[in-house]
Parts: sequence; structure tokens; C-alpha cells
Amino acid sequence: MFVSRWIVRPFVLLAVGWAALGIAPLTPLQAASQTAKSGATSVPPSPSPQRAVLDRYCIGCHNQTRRSAGLALDDVDLTDVSAGAVVWEKVIRKLRAGAMPPPGSPRPDRATYDTLASWLENELDRTAQARPNPGRTETFHRLNRTEYHNVIRDLLALDVDVASLVPDDDGSYGFDNIAGVLKISPTLLDRYLTAARAIASTALGSSDVVPSAETLRVRSDFSQRSRDDGLPIGTRGGALFQHTFPLDAEYEFRIDVGGAAAPERHQLEVTIDGTLVNTFAVGRGPSSAQGAAPTPSRNGGLKFRVPVTAGPHEIAATFVMKTSATPDGLYKPSLRSEGAGLPTVDGLTVTGPYGAARTTETPSRRQIFVCHPTRATEESECATKILSSLARRAYRRPVAKSDVDPLLRFYESGRVDGDFEAGIESALRRLLVSPQFLFRVERDPSDGQQVYGLSDLELASRLSFFLWSSIPDDELLDTAARGRLKNRVGEQFCRAVVVPAQPANGHARCGDVSVFRRESQTRLSEGDGAVLRKSAARESERDRTVDCRLYVRHRTTREALWHTKRIR
Repeated sequence: MFVSRWIVRPFVLLAVGWAALGIAPLTPLQAASQTAKSGATSVPPSPSPQRAVLDRYCIGCHNQTRRSAGLALDDVDLTDVSAGAVVWEKVIRKLRAGAMPPPGSPRPDRATYDTLASWLENELDRTAQARPNPGRTETFHRLNRTEYHNVIRDLLALDVDVASLVPDDDGSYGFDNIAGVLKISPTLLDRYLTAARAIASTALGSSDVVPSAETLRVRSDFSQRSRDDGLPIGTRGGALFQHTFPLDAEYEFRIDVGGAAAPERHQLEVTIDGTLVNTFAVGRGPSSAQGAAPTPSRNGGLKFRVPVTAGPHEIAATFVMKTSATPDGLYKPSLRSEGAGLPTVDGLTVTGPYGAARTTETPSRRQIFVCHPTRATEESECATKILSSLARRAYRRPVAKSDVDPLLRFYESGRVDGDFEAGIESALRRLLVSPQFLFRVERDPSDGQQVYGLSDLELASRLSFFLWSSIPDDELLDTAARGRLKNRVGEQFCRAVVVPAQPANGHARCGDVSVFRRESQTRLSEGDGAVLRKSAARESERDRTVDCRLYVRHRTTREALWHTKRIR
């Protein structure tokens, strides 16, 4: 075989050039090895397991060409998940719910779902911890009217009509708990002073309470054709009222009845805590089983007096259900619409107290008086213990001597003009108008950081007002005071949701605004509703447990609870 000299000459010249430069030419084996190495480096790396799952199950619909639901995952960077945090949060929710891929498409097994979702969550968590962005909050956050009501209820075991004491709050973007809107004016401060006087007097059962009237109304669109929840079986219509009586005394009750001139006589029964206290005959016929003549007038009402002990009570006014059996003889159908001619309970007015005596035992007094002095020499020490206990929960933190001393000065001033309880009442008024009670304060750090972690006590307040719209309970406050809340915030979060704290008066502490389904407000008597109530409680607990587990995973919630950011 002959090789053209024009082909050989370039290789000869190339060899001469290598020799001149001192470079030895490669042998065939060396050349082959070098070629193999260069070929190996040019092969692209294998995709990550996460990218492989997306390519197999998601990219077919969510690509730049189809963009199903406006989402494309073929060009997203899995090495920087935080860059598309909003998109990946949506992906996580779909994966946890098993909503994607859609039915009919190839779907991964449960383990693959969980592995991918957990990996995305961990990546987002890692970035969120390194670069938190919780947003801006105000340093001072005044309690709104709902929170004020709940705090008084949980602090003093007293359910008061706050709407009659303080005005409604301004709203912004549909919310009434935005700190920037909750300002305070001289007029509002004066209302707080008046409210503190009334609340302290009611909580301690002061004998200086003057008779006053409070009217409880029934909704005008409330149907009274059948039995209402919480009322006895065999009754119709009426209403169940909640009222807190300030003193052991006699009170006057007036029941406003609509349709009192009904063509048939109906028997109205009035009970307090399930005990029958009076009955009336409403409509045509004799007056009353108790001798009190019914008044056809809508405004006159049915009046009576009865002694009642201090504290919260349930007053029920309801009609005895009449039989619907057809009478013997010629049937005369009613030409009126259904329910026409039936009397209704429109409202209840409670006036009193009359002939009041010193109250000795109420839920409020049990909450306040953690000790009782037996001698004059024990009063100062007992007062300090009582006020320290109240201040700790009212201020939502452990208190020092400097916090209790101002309260003790008001106690001593009230003690001069009265007895031991008068001094405690004076100090309680001072506590209820303290800025440390009316405001939630999150102090700026001394080093001027823009983003910083909350203290455990500040975190406890955020958590309790977020879930309950009220102060932390004893367990949450104790955990924060020991500096352990940040390490157990998930545990405390789920405890607060799954087992809501119950104050002394028995009302649930769920907040008015919550992402969780409220517990049923239906009242059931022990006789006819025990089984149903237990079943509803189990269902409610199960739902709240699921909601808690889902919600506590969300990074936005953890950032909002853990950090705060100032924009100066």
C-alpha cells in the first residue's frame, strides 16, 4: 500500500515541531487513553433523585410548552429551592394531599410522595432559618375589644359585657387587631378607667354596687317553633341567657313576650341553672299558676323577683310544648301561616341587686384570693402574694418587686379607707389600666439588629393571642419563663390547639379569628346529649389534630412566631 507524500509531509513537519519544543509525541495507547478521559468529562452528570421524580411524573404537564395551571417545572433550579419558595410551597401542599399527578396519570407511591415533600420542606426551612423574613410589626400593640374581653375572662374568671364599657375598635383591611390602627386617645383612656372600676367591683363582689338594669335580647329572626338546644325536652321556643350576677341578692326579672294575646293559652316556664323559679300563662285564659298576671303588652313584660347567688348563671325562659294531636270532632284547619299566633320570648331584663350582702364565694373571688389573712399582721404578705399572682398573668411575664410596689401603694391607699378587700379592689383597678396590661410590647434589641429572635416570653404572648386572643395559660407561661419555649414551640402549639385551655367559667378559649374549626357551640343537657357531646368532642379533637400537624409545618407561621423585623 502506498501513501501519498502530501499526506505524510504534515505529520513529519508536526513531529519536527514537537521535537523543537521539547514535547514527546503521544503513543497510540496514550492518545486513546487521553481521548477516553476527555470523552468521560463531556458526559453530563446524572440528575438528582428529586429531578428524576419531577421529570417522570410532573414535567409532562408542567413544562414551558404546556404550562398547565400556569406552572412550569422543567427550568426551575433545584439547587436553589428558596428562589422559587412560593411555587414550592404550592407543590408541597399538592404532594401532601396526593392531589398530583391527576387521576389517570402515572403516580408515585406514598414513600416517594413523602420523600420529595420532606426534602423540599427541609430545603425551605434551612433557607428560612439562614435568611428569615418575618415582616414588620409594631413595638406597641394595644389589646382590642375582643382580646380585652377574653383577658378579663381568663384573668378574673369574669364574663363581662365589654361592649358597654369600651368602644369598638377601628379596622383595617377587614381586621381589628392590627397594631398600627389600635391607637389610644384621652377618651378611650377615660373609658378604660371607668371599665376598670366596674370590673374590679364586680369581680370582688363589692357591696357598693348600685342596682342597675341589663337587657338581653333574642335575635328577631330566631325561630321559636321548636325546642332550642340547651332547653328541656318537651319545650318550644324561648331562649337560654347567660348572666353574671355581682352579689348574693334579690334581682328583678322582666320577660318581654311577643304575641302575648295568642288565641290559645301557653305556659311559660322560667328556670335558673335548671331549677324552676316561676311559671306564667300567656294568651287567653286564667292569669298564672303563680298568681302573676300576664301582660298582653309587648313592653310591659312579665315581672318577678327572686334571690340569686353571685356568679355566672343560666336563665332559661321557654314554653311548654303543646300536643299536635288532632282533637276529636270536626277538624277546623288554621287559615293562618305556620307558627302564626304562637307567643315568643323577645328578651330578658335583669335589674338589681336589691338587699345585697357581702359575697363570699364566686369563681372570680376564687381566682383572685389565693390566700386569706386571718390576722392584721398577715394582710401585707397576703396582699403581696395576691397582687404578684395577678400581675404575673396580666403582664404575661414573671414580675419583680418594681412591678408589685405600685400596686401595693394603691392597696395601702384603699386599705386606709376600707378593709382588706377594699385595698385589693383599689390595687386591681390600678392593674387593669397599667400600660403593661393594655399593651403587648416587643422591645428592640440594644445592638440595633433589623431581624432578631423574640424572647420566650414574647413568643408565648404571640402564640396565645394568635390562637386564643387571650393571655398565656399557666403551662405556656411557665415554659416560657424557664426559657424552654423555643425548643418546644411545636409541642405547645399542638397542645393549645388540640386541648384548648378551659378557664374557671367553663367557656372555650378559642379565638374569634382562627384557621381551625371551632368547637360546636351547641349546649346539651347531661340527660339527653351526653353521648352526642362525647362524639362531637372526639370528632373535633381529631380534626384539630390534623390541622395542627399541617399548619405547624408551614414556614411562614414559624417565621411569624419566631422573629420580628423593624423597618426604621
